[in-house]
Amino acid sequence: MGSANPQVLVPVPVRMRRGTLAAWALVLFWGLHYVVLYRPLRIIDPERYLYLRFGWAGAIVLVLALFRPVLRGISPGNWGRLLLLALVGVVGYQWVFLKAASVLDPVSLVLILSLGPVLVALYSHLRGQESFSALQWGMMALIGAGITFVVRGEPSSARPLHDVRTIGLLMGVLSLFFFALSTLMTRALLSRVSTLQVTLVPILLGGLILVPLHPRWILPPKGPQSDVVLLSLAYSIFVALFLCYFLWNLAISDIGPARAGLWTNGQPIVAAVGTALFLHQPLGAGQIVGGLIAVAGFWGFFGLGLRKNVLDPSEDV
Repeated sequence: MGSANPQVLVPVPVRMRRGTLAAWALVLFWGLHYVVLYRPLRIIDPERYLYLRFGWAGAIVLVLALFRPVLRGISPGNWGRLLLLALVGVVGYQWVFLKAASVLDPVSLVLILSLGPVLVALYSHLRGQESFSALQWGMMALIGAGITFVVRGEPSSARPLHDVRTIGLLMGVLSLFFFALSTLMTRALLSRVSTLQVTLVPILLGGLILVPLHPRWILPPKGPQSDVVLLSLAYSIFVALFLCYFLWNLAISDIGPARAGLWTNGQPIVAAVGTALFLHQPLGAGQIVGGLIAVAGFWGFFGLGLRKNVLDPSEDV
């Protein structure tokens, strides 16, 4: 087995503060990522964007490994687990996520994916790791109602064709499943290898899996709008991939996936503001109302659990 995660040696109060700050940073950076992806994914194919992103990111990790012990101390068993995480979190989740982002508006997609922490919490409930009150079950129903309003309340002028939108919603639901599964896998791996390794090694393995399939797709795009794609890739790789996944893994390690989900569910607000400011897309009244309902449900659901367990921060929720 590889070396244990050194995060466990940090005092609990420090870990709680650090994990919460990491989750707050994710609200901003990941919320803007949905906006940054909007135009590039309507210029080039989302699969091409996937290969560009992880082909370049994998090469960066490979160079970094020459100077930092990123690949050292990992046991054969943990290499297998990291490879499985790469298949689920990179090849699976990232592919369907980019397909969904190429069709849906940022607010609808971010709210669908915000259900991920709820799925993680439900899994913990079924495994007997935590239980929910009747009010929390009501909050889950409120979340579902709010997201339904958001998805159905998109302005008709900005709504894609029915068949295309149906495919986008299906990809969004698949993204939600893969994200929740990769979160659970990450939580298990963080007790076996370091946070840096859980962040970078799946990116490298994902790139090694994807690039041989279409090696020419990792060449820089050409055309009058190629600068938009390249700037988006820079943000997507260095901020949304390297920085944000390190912060996400840190938050999971320090405060647990459910608490991390509580704070990062502020992303819909950032995505909505970014959509209005940078994409100049009006939000439908149904989207605004549904977003407020969903966010209230998220905060009610996770806030109750946070207050319940705040005196016992060692409990994994």
